[in-house]
Amino acid sequence: MLTVNRATLVGHAGRDPELRDLKNGGRAATFSLATAEKWTDREGKPVEATEWHRVVVYGAAVDAVERMLKKGDPVMVEGRIATRRYSDRDGVERSVTEIVVAGPQGMVNMLSSRRPAEGGSSEPPE
Repeated sequence: MLTVNRATLVGHAGRDPELRDLKNGGRAATFSLATAEKWTDREGKPVEATEWHRVVVYGAAVDAVERMLKKGDPVMVEGRIATRRYSDRDGVERSVTEIVVAGPQGMVNMLSSRRPAEGGSSEPPE
Protein backbone atom coordinates (compact mmCIF):
# COMPACT_ATOMS: atom_id res chain seq x y z
CA MET A 1 0.00 0.00 0.00
CA LEU A 2 1.29 3.44 -0.94
CA THR A 3 1.51 6.06 1.81
CA VAL A 4 2.37 9.75 1.57
CA ASN A 5 3.51 12.11 4.32
CA ARG A 6 3.74 15.53 2.71
CA ALA A 7 2.79 19.02 3.86
CA THR A 8 2.74 22.21 1.80
CA LEU A 9 2.33 25.46 3.70
CA VAL A 10 2.31 29.07 2.53
CA GLY A 11 2.51 31.73 5.21
CA HIS A 12 4.81 34.22 6.92
CA ALA A 13 7.92 33.55 8.98
CA GLY A 14 7.12 34.23 12.62
CA ARG A 15 10.75 34.86 13.57
CA ASP A 16 14.23 34.90 12.09
CA PRO A 17 15.64 31.40 11.57
CA GLU A 18 17.57 29.88 14.45
CA LEU A 19 20.67 28.04 13.20
CA ARG A 20 22.53 25.21 14.89
CA ASP A 21 25.37 22.83 14.08
CA LEU A 22 24.61 19.11 14.20
CA LYS A 23 26.81 16.36 15.64
CA ASN A 24 27.18 14.85 12.14
CA GLY A 25 28.76 18.06 10.82
CA GLY A 26 25.60 19.33 9.11
CA ARG A 27 23.48 22.32 9.98
CA ALA A 28 19.82 22.92 10.74
CA ALA A 29 17.59 25.99 10.64
CA THR A 30 14.40 26.29 12.67
CA PHE A 31 11.68 28.92 12.36
CA SER A 32 7.98 29.34 13.01
CA LEU A 33 5.51 29.78 10.17
CA ALA A 34 2.10 31.43 10.53
CA THR A 35 -0.79 30.47 8.28
CA ALA A 36 -4.10 32.31 8.53
CA GLU A 37 -7.67 31.55 7.56
CA LYS A 38 -10.23 34.32 7.15
CA TRP A 39 -14.01 34.05 6.97
CA THR A 40 -17.18 35.89 7.86
CA ASP A 41 -19.20 34.66 10.84
CA ARG A 42 -23.00 34.35 11.00
CA GLU A 43 -23.34 37.98 12.13
CA GLY A 44 -21.33 39.16 9.10
CA LYS A 45 -18.22 40.02 11.12
CA PRO A 46 -14.80 39.15 9.70
CA VAL A 47 -12.95 36.45 11.66
CA GLU A 48 -9.32 35.35 11.34
CA ALA A 49 -7.62 32.32 12.87
CA THR A 50 -3.84 31.94 12.81
CA GLU A 51 -2.14 28.55 13.05
CA TRP A 52 1.55 28.36 14.02
CA HIS A 53 3.84 25.68 12.61
CA ARG A 54 7.38 24.74 13.58
CA VAL A 55 9.62 24.25 10.52
CA VAL A 56 13.01 22.50 10.65
CA VAL A 57 15.26 22.69 7.58
CA TYR A 58 18.24 20.40 6.89
CA GLY A 59 20.70 20.14 4.01
CA ALA A 60 21.44 22.64 1.25
CA ALA A 61 18.31 24.73 1.94
CA VAL A 62 19.78 25.87 5.29
CA ASP A 63 22.18 28.26 3.52
CA ALA A 64 19.36 29.93 1.57
CA VAL A 65 17.18 30.22 4.67
CA GLU A 66 20.08 31.75 6.61
CA ARG A 67 20.81 34.35 3.90
CA MET A 68 17.33 35.31 2.77
CA LEU A 69 14.58 34.52 5.31
CA LYS A 70 13.65 37.14 7.90
CA LYS A 71 10.74 37.56 10.30
CA GLY A 72 7.55 38.48 8.44
CA ASP A 73 8.71 37.26 5.03
CA PRO A 74 6.24 35.26 2.95
CA VAL A 75 7.48 31.71 2.41
CA MET A 76 6.30 28.37 1.05
CA VAL A 77 7.61 25.14 2.57
CA GLU A 78 7.15 21.56 1.49
CA GLY A 79 8.20 18.73 3.74
CA ARG A 80 7.00 15.88 5.89
CA ILE A 81 5.10 16.03 9.16
CA ALA A 82 7.04 14.57 12.08
CA THR A 83 6.23 14.31 15.78
CA ARG A 84 9.05 13.78 18.25
CA ARG A 85 9.03 13.26 21.97
CA TYR A 86 11.48 14.63 24.52
CA SER A 87 11.84 15.26 28.25
CA ASP A 88 11.97 18.88 29.38
CA ARG A 89 14.26 20.18 32.13
CA ASP A 90 11.80 19.06 34.79
CA GLY A 91 11.65 15.53 33.36
CA VAL A 92 8.14 15.99 31.94
CA GLU A 93 7.53 14.10 28.69
CA ARG A 94 6.55 16.47 25.87
CA SER A 95 5.94 16.16 22.16
CA VAL A 96 6.31 18.59 19.29
CA THR A 97 5.01 18.34 15.73
CA GLU A 98 7.25 19.80 13.03
CA ILE A 99 7.38 20.22 9.28
CA VAL A 100 10.74 18.68 8.34
CA VAL A 101 12.30 20.02 5.14
CA ALA A 102 15.03 17.59 4.07
CA GLY A 103 16.12 15.55 1.12
CA PRO A 104 14.97 15.89 -2.47
CA GLN A 105 11.28 16.19 -1.54
CA GLY A 106 11.84 19.10 0.87
CA MET A 107 11.67 22.66 -0.38
CA VAL A 108 11.74 26.21 0.96
CA ASN A 109 10.67 28.94 -1.46
CA MET A 110 11.06 32.56 -0.34
CA LEU A 111 8.17 34.49 -1.90
CA SER A 112 9.44 37.98 -1.09
CA SER A 113 11.07 39.99 -3.85
CA ARG A 114 12.31 42.81 -1.64
CA ARG A 115 15.88 41.50 -1.25
CA PRO A 116 18.09 40.98 -4.29
CA ALA A 117 19.98 37.73 -4.73
CA GLU A 118 23.40 37.63 -3.12
CA GLY A 119 25.90 39.54 -5.21
CA GLY A 120 23.17 40.60 -7.61
CA SER A 121 21.21 43.70 -8.34
CA SER A 122 17.50 44.38 -7.91
CA GLU A 123 17.47 45.72 -11.47
CA PRO A 124 16.32 43.32 -14.19
CA PRO A 125 19.01 42.15 -16.60
CA GLU A 126 19.23 44.01 -19.91
